[in-house]
Amino acid sequence: MLHRLLLALMPLLLVAADRPTPPGDALLIRGARVFDGTGAAAVAGDVLVEGGRITAMGRHLSRTRGARVVDARGLTLLPGLHDLHTHLRASGYGSPDDLGKAWAAHLANGITSANDFSVSGEMLGPIRAIAADGTTATPRLNLAIRLGVPGGHGTEYGWGSSFTLTATTPRAAHVAMRTALAYRPDVIKVFADGWRYGRSPDLASMNVPTLAAIVEDAHAAGLPVITHTVTLAGAKIAAAAGVDALGHGIGDAPVDAELIALMRARNVAYVPTLVVYEPQQDRTFLPREWQQLAAPERAGEAARMARPVEAIPDLESKRWAILRANVRALHAAGIRIGVGTDAGIGGVYHGSSAVRETRLLARLGLTPAQALVAATGGAADILRQRDHGRIAIGQRADLILVGGRPDVAIDDLHDVRRVFVGGREMPLAALRRRIDDPAPTTMPVHAMLGPIDTGVRGDGRTDLDTLPVESTEPGTDHSRLDIVRPDAPHDPRLFAVARLGAADRPFAALVLPLTKGAIALADARGFTGLAFEARGAGRYVVAFDVHGARSRFRAPFEASGERREIRLPFSAFADGDTPLDLARLRSVSMRLSGEPGGRAWLELAKVRFYR
Repeated sequence: MLHRLLLALMPLLLVAADRPTPPGDALLIRGARVFDGTGAAAVAGDVLVEGGRITAMGRHLSRTRGARVVDARGLTLLPGLHDLHTHLRASGYGSPDDLGKAWAAHLANGITSANDFSVSGEMLGPIRAIAADGTTATPRLNLAIRLGVPGGHGTEYGWGSSFTLTATTPRAAHVAMRTALAYRPDVIKVFADGWRYGRSPDLASMNVPTLAAIVEDAHAAGLPVITHTVTLAGAKIAAAAGVDALGHGIGDAPVDAELIALMRARNVAYVPTLVVYEPQQDRTFLPREWQQLAAPERAGEAARMARPVEAIPDLESKRWAILRANVRALHAAGIRIGVGTDAGIGGVYHGSSAVRETRLLARLGLTPAQALVAATGGAADILRQRDHGRIAIGQRADLILVGGRPDVAIDDLHDVRRVFVGGREMPLAALRRRIDDPAPTTMPVHAMLGPIDTGVRGDGRTDLDTLPVESTEPGTDHSRLDIVRPDAPHDPRLFAVARLGAADRPFAALVLPLTKGAIALADARGFTGLAFEARGAGRYVVAFDVHGARSRFRAPFEASGERREIRLPFSAFADGDTPLDLARLRSVSMRLSGEPGGRAWLELAKVRFYR
């Protein structure tokens, strides 16, 4: 009987183990070396946390009633680390996107605040709901809205215009910012520089008036602006526009007096993301750093190291030398430096890369203490967030305990022992199990009722309160898709009109998310298949996006000039022997294709699951 009871409770126990400690717990961290994030020398002392904030500091503090005591003797207490530049929906090693694993990897490495530059406006609300729920441990998430220019970097991956808003004039910038600010982002990311490192033709760049208009609106809303800036000329444009930080390193030329003067005058910081440019061909890892890597990361790196070392291309070697020299020059000139990584890009792993970036800074003119400021208090200042980043009374209790003395020996920063976010201790052992688990992280699930898009809404959204969006093939000359609804009450039709690009096999897809932003999952079990009415001109493809799956779940259909109902059973979407997982759906899409430079269209109505 007891054995059965334990088996029944095991799922609940595992979920509880993955949760942070309760939010109301008072906490007394006793006997730590306290590095406060200002650059001042560490001092021995205690820190009291109540209600998620630091309420007292000093020697031999009295324990308040009910406070949990953490013995921190022999450890260093730091403000939680920041990563000012991540893409949390990419893994860094080619696996399907898994936000839960990315969040866990940052926390396990002591990163308590992360800027996510891989989200669209529709994703912000659902992600915040997960973070607020407390069931899944997450760092503080600064979610960005992305802006760029048509044909510029950030628009060429086929994610659609809703993912990266575009503008080429101040007037267009103000319009785009109205759309952006309606989603209440935490930061604005601007792709301002179109240089492609000499490997491919340059893309379009943003001009000063347009970028200045974005900065004006962002700052009026209290938000920071961080740019994608990789050239000296682009850096001068961004600095003249008054952005908060240049993101990425200047890799084409040495910085000069003109740029330094502009950055000083506008108080512009520098977030060089060195780890994304560090040559990986001969990269090595410290023992503790290696231990912090996820199992697939270690496997990939071990396989690389087992092969003969590949030659580093001259372009990469030259750029790496320029990037490091520019960090030294800008730091020597008194320009503020912040820690960011581009984590999620190939070989730039979540969490551990921010610690590696901090170590790299400490070898480029910054002392270990100054490098830690770049990852803590300095990073919070760049974000215009004054309530965390330091250990001081009233500050948010985002804290980490590490072995050794990282303010003196920076490599000790990899020895993370305990992590607190808002005073809540993160379950590091459970988080590391989540990171290494080959199964996708559990996400919230919404049971489907049947209707997907039947025209009952009058605001352009689906029955599921989701926003139809487009996706296309990647490339700067990708296809375009216009989504149009009739301006008439109760008209169920939705029109998709594609202008096909110049690729060999261009396409444009109308995407109907099944949950807002396609973050939570949709459960369509109990239904038999997908039904819709269609009118068109030729052959089309329906596809389901499934969380954590590599398989392609597609089914073709044909549509003519006469609207008719089409029913596709779920069995038609199987990928070989792999059936469609109806409990982990995220979106359904309709793909239009044709000749390069051609047109395609499709009329849909009454899209639904049928029993």
